[in-house]
Amino acid sequence: MATIQQQPNSSFLKASVDGTNGSGKSGTCARLAIGISKHFYNSAPVLVADSEARWRIYEKTMFAVEGVPLIRMPGDTLVGLLAAIEAVEKEGACCFVGDQLTTPWKEAMEAFSERDGYLSFEKRAQLMAQWLPFVRRFRYGKFHGICAGRIGFEWANLEDDNGRMRLTQGNSKFNAGGSENFGYEAELELEMKRNIRRVAQLFRSGVKTEYVCNVIKDAAAGLLNGQQFIFEGQKGLYKKGDYRPVFEAFKPYLDFMREIDAPVEVQSSSRSLLVSGKTPWGATQSEKKALLEELDANLSMCFPAGEGKSKLAKMFRDLTLEYLNGFISWSRMEDECSVDHLMRNVAIVKAVRQRIDAKEVPTDQPSLQTLLDLSTEDVSGKSGRKITLLEAMGLRSLQAVEKTNGKGKGPQPVVDVLDQGRELAGD
Repeated sequence: MATIQQQPNSSFLKASVDGTNGSGKSGTCARLAIGISKHFYNSAPVLVADSEARWRIYEKTMFAVEGVPLIRMPGDTLVGLLAAIEAVEKEGACCFVGDQLTTPWKEAMEAFSERDGYLSFEKRAQLMAQWLPFVRRFRYGKFHGICAGRIGFEWANLEDDNGRMRLTQGNSKFNAGGSENFGYEAELELEMKRNIRRVAQLFRSGVKTEYVCNVIKDAAAGLLNGQQFIFEGQKGLYKKGDYRPVFEAFKPYLDFMREIDAPVEVQSSSRSLLVSGKTPWGATQSEKKALLEELDANLSMCFPAGEGKSKLAKMFRDLTLEYLNGFISWSRMEDECSVDHLMRNVAIVKAVRQRIDAKEVPTDQPSLQTLLDLSTEDVSGKSGRKITLLEAMGLRSLQAVEKTNGKGKGPQPVVDVLDQGRELAGD
């Protein structure tokens, strides 16, 4: 038999096969893998992730008969499945078979679930992070890949003719990978079922078993799409050459894909953009985080806790945030405050810190309010002057007296009060 080598950078078969129990999934996968090995790779090894210990039988009854080495990696866990697909190229195998994926997928779901079976959103995200490396290896590995799995169905609550909601079975799917079912990952998606029918014979009737293979999707978009193949159930043990009906059905697709360039795995990730802040959104979030950290540190230095001052320090801290933003909530600051607004907050609190370092220490709410007003004017540069907290408190007391005597004009900026006080003093 002539050997046909894989062309450099040509595509490989990436197929999924799902169906009910006894629908012929495993036997079809084995026959297709044997055909690929014998016709394209001079009987190179086939590696199987054997989650149900079934291929020990195929090794003797099928692969040994055809002279194709079979590398079996038994195991029903996701860890074992990952190890198997990583070993394909190292072992020199031309074809990987995952039979079947539903078992390791369910094992992984159970491992990540709580004791009562509940799988939280966070744990599901962790599970998918472990599942996706297998998917990527299947897609981009330099080998033919065929994966079998049990069939599942989409379910939805639909209203019946009487206006009642009923749980209704929808489209079928490959039962592994959750909502992102594995059938999406394959370029050739097959669905199988078993058909047993009565046939008339010469002197008696009998039954005939057929394995029906429906092509749900093919990457060639029309070469096999929508076709149906019927493989007759064999009588007795496998005989040399029994793989041919399956292989010949898919050979046109295999020949076509060998003329197509293989997909290239892109190594870059959007994560690097977000972490480094190179996108506009990432830059904004990174700057906001830095400003909030700086604001928090400066507030802690302005109003340190300890030595019986914890309650007063917390009150001053909360009142300062309310003065700056109109609210105390730190999470609201993260969500609602712009970068410019946070920069202004940091500048004002730094001005407060400078005054406190200069011994202008607030002792109650009125003095804190005055200190914040002074620090805001320090930042804005509105007055051009810089008065102390003690001076400002004295002049506000004077303003309060004037208001009581009927001469006051209502609240005024601190510097304006100072100017008025100087005129009264004869400056």
